[in-house]
Amino acid sequence: MKQKEKELSFCSRLLNGPYPSHVKELASSRYPLEIYEAGLKEGASAFGPGGYLSIPELPSGTSLRLSRYPEVWAESPFIRILGPAGGWMSAETLEALADLAERYGQGLVHFTTGGTLEIYTTRENIVPLVRELNALGYDVGSTGDDLRCITSCCGPARCDLALVDAPGLATYLGQRFIDDQQYPGFPQKCKSGVAGCPNDCIRAMMQKDHSFIGVYRDLPVIDELLLEEWVKSGGDWQGLIEACPEGALVVEGKSSKLKVDPEACVRCMTCINLCSAIRPGKERGVAWVAGGKYGHRGPKGPMVGYVMVPFFPIRGPEDYDALGDLFGAFLEFWADQAKPKERVGDFISRVGPSRILRELGLSVEPQVVEMPRKNVFRPCKGTVVEIKGAFYGCTG
Repeated sequence: MKQKEKELSFCSRLLNGPYPSHVKELASSRYPLEIYEAGLKEGASAFGPGGYLSIPELPSGTSLRLSRYPEVWAESPFIRILGPAGGWMSAETLEALADLAERYGQGLVHFTTGGTLEIYTTRENIVPLVRELNALGYDVGSTGDDLRCITSCCGPARCDLALVDAPGLATYLGQRFIDDQQYPGFPQKCKSGVAGCPNDCIRAMMQKDHSFIGVYRDLPVIDELLLEEWVKSGGDWQGLIEACPEGALVVEGKSSKLKVDPEACVRCMTCINLCSAIRPGKERGVAWVAGGKYGHRGPKGPMVGYVMVPFFPIRGPEDYDALGDLFGAFLEFWADQAKPKERVGDFISRVGPSRILRELGLSVEPQVVEMPRKNVFRPCKGTVVEIKGAFYGCTG
């Protein structure tokens, strides 16, 4: 044992301390720690660039990583599972996935940052593994130049600040565009996500090519009685006012009532996060943001998405079809006009958001394009657009 620890000195260090160790999890599986140790000693990843595996029975969802130490481990094939929106999985499902990973793989299930799950296996085990996965009601995809797994926050199933049913909308989009997740046919990969409110806990606006962010169009609602109780219980009144990034919170005259300046408020969540007496407005929907990415490739490098539509009313599932029509119309335009390997953000930057809005039949408001967080609600009022026979827009 001591000889083993000496051979794996770098990995052994990562086993110590009170925090849960990834090395402990790897060591409990059939993952060869020797290859991780070799990479740590060299100060570089033990794996080089991988690739997508072509399996006749499967359209996508299979990939591999090639090792730089083939004498230890030549390659690491894996399947990518399309997980449920919101990250919800029952203990029963996790046990079933763990059983598949033990029987067909290395006893590891990897939870990716993109909202999918990966099971590392071998080439000969890929098809039988996927077939058993299908029997559980799951499928693979989200690899190559396709629409990646549509992720979401936990939404109203767990969070009191959710303005829209993020998992519900993401599930709808995932089902409607399932072929695009499994049959690569786009110029580049396309990541998508749904966040229930502007807090954007899943970082969709920065990480995803497309994101739908829960927003509200009317002003925040202030409960005066709850506000009074909040102040009496030690709430920082002055800190609350100073925290507003636009100075939209004001105290009105001798009444000392807290008011929201409608011209200054940008409907963010700052005051709502700080004070339980302030809640989001009642007129709710999503903002469509396109072009975010973390990757350094492309002429622009990492990008925050463009606000393409600042408010799309979502009253319930009956409004999902119209939003799906808009999403699909953009995907078609991007697939037809983008250069090979051009991410959505670089494409929008090259052709201009104004042209894209016109191509989709949307009106172009200067303040939406130039200052999407400033006064974008009034020009949107009364705008209704028809996309492929479906009407959507701001009908306030």
